[in-house]
Formats: sequence, structure tokens, C-alpha cells
Amino acid sequence: MLRPALFFGLVIFAVGVLYRPSSSLPVVPVACTAQQFDTDPWIVPFKKASSYCTQTPSAAPMAGSRSGNFKALRTDAFKTIDSSYWDRMDTTFFCNQAVFSPNNIVQMPEDGVKLNIKREAAQDRAYTAADLTTKDTPEAHFKFGRFETVFKPTKEPGVVSSFFLYRFDPWQEIDAEFLGNDTTKILLNVFYNPGQPGDTYNYGLRGTPVVIDLGFDASLEFHRYAIEWEPDEIRWFVDDKLIHVRKAGAPTPIPKLPMRFHVNTWPICSEELAGKFSPTRDLMGSELKSVTISQWVPPPQKRLMDFFSSLKWWGSDADWRQSAPWLQR
Repeated sequence: MLRPALFFGLVIFAVGVLYRPSSSLPVVPVACTAQQFDTDPWIVPFKKASSYCTQTPSAAPMAGSRSGNFKALRTDAFKTIDSSYWDRMDTTFFCNQAVFSPNNIVQMPEDGVKLNIKREAAQDRAYTAADLTTKDTPEAHFKFGRFETVFKPTKEPGVVSSFFLYRFDPWQEIDAEFLGNDTTKILLNVFYNPGQPGDTYNYGLRGTPVVIDLGFDASLEFHRYAIEWEPDEIRWFVDDKLIHVRKAGAPTPIPKLPMRFHVNTWPICSEELAGKFSPTRDLMGSELKSVTISQWVPPPQKRLMDFFSSLKWWGSDADWRQSAPWLQR
């Protein structure tokens, strides 16, 4: 049997041999404005995260830290819509002034799809909208990766055009949203609630949103947008330029459970967020040219340390609520 000192010596040696450094990625200096933070203890109040979203165009740029690699799983230009991989949703939710309709996802002549909002009654709503979502199957739930769209949102007050990752029970979410009253900006948000699948921790009602100035009107032409999600960091890109970084614990933990990927367009009830929805058109929508989904491949040292951690050879897990700083008032 290995002595503890020898065992840990071998672990340190193995990590040293397998170690691969992270890549440092500078953030393009852009204006960043924090939105209202939830005061529920599940989400850190803004006063406890004073360093979050303080960057301005004149500030020294921060940096991301990309570890491992990304392996492409699927690139979809939507010549057809693969119903074995994508769901065209037919649901709705609170604050959505429309019901999602499969008929509102329409093929465009030169690849891609249009995600329409129509003035037509459905259930108790006066409009229908569009949501394209990966299937509720294991291969279409993702845990860490890169999620890229070539996208053009609609410019219509009261409308949200977005791509994001989402799950419920517990609620975890990573967002990139365009607000129809000002498509020169993008809203980035994370909802985090702790727990394992099935736990009903769903209290992160506002998340921790920030608004980033794009420097162009996103509704005028297609641009490439991406979310990179790793265990310790989330990064958002526009045309391959890093515009924002979310570090673990700043201000909340990083989501850690598998999520489905969504692209949608819908009218929101919140005038404060996106403006008043009172369109003069009967048909409007955003356009999605392509989606590329890649799986995060951790560096060798991460896989090795996760293996040893899974063995639980030392100590026992304390109650996470007692040590989680984001829950302390």
C-alpha cells in the first residue's frame, strides 16, 4: 500500500507532466452597465460584487482564461430543420405576450431560418412567437462548451431576440439577449441556483444581468456571437472578439448542470426592459443563419484532478450552505 507522502508525490508529478497552461484572452474594452440585482440571498446583491461590470472603454482590459479545447459536435445551417435534434416549441410562460408556434420557424431562401412573431390569437395571447430548442434528449443536453450563432435580431420595441442555455429544477441559465428598443446593445445574464437535477431551487428571479454596448446596430446585418462555458468561467464573444467574462463566484457560481440550447424571439411584458410592445406590423422576426455547438474538452491536469476528487479519499463534504459565500448576507 502506498504511503500518503508517496501517493501525493506521484499525484503532483503526474499533474506536472500533464499540465497544459490556459490561454489568456484579452477583453475588448466596451461599456458595461449592471442592471438591477436580486436581493434574495440566492443572488449576490450588487453592493457585494462592486468589481463586477465596472469596465468602461477607457479602463484597462480584463482577460479571460481559456483552458482545454472545444470539439465541434454539430454545425447546422438549417437547409432543413432536423426534427430528431431540434424542437420547434409550442409553449409559453409568464411575461411572454405570445405563444410559441412551430409554424413561426420558417426556412429562408439561402439557408437559415426566420423566427417570426405574428399577430394571431393563440390560447389567451394575441400573438404567436418562435423558439427553436435542442431536443430533450441526453445528446442534446450540454455541460460546458462553445455555442455559436450567426444571428440578426429584430428591431421592435418590446421584443426579445436571444440565444441561451437553460434548465429548471434547479434553474440555471446562461443568456445573450437583444432588446428590441435598442439593438446597439446586448444583455448578458446568468441565473444560478444550487443543487442536483430534480432539486427545486429556482429562486434566482433576476439573475445578474449586464448590458454591453456593441458599437453597431445588430439588427442591420448578421454577426457571429458565441458563448463559451467552462467550469470556472463564462465568456461572450462578438465576431470572435471577447466582450465579457464571468468568473466563478463573481458574483455567483458558474452553472454546472446539463442544459438545452435555445434560440428564440418573443414579445415581453416588461416595458422597462425592452420597451412597449405595440407593433404596427402583423409580422416581424429575427433571422438565424447557423448554429455551431462544441463540447469542452478539459486539459489533462483537470481530468486527473477530477478523477482523484471523485475517489473522496479525504474528509467528507460539509454542508455547502454553510460555506457558500454567495448565500451569506
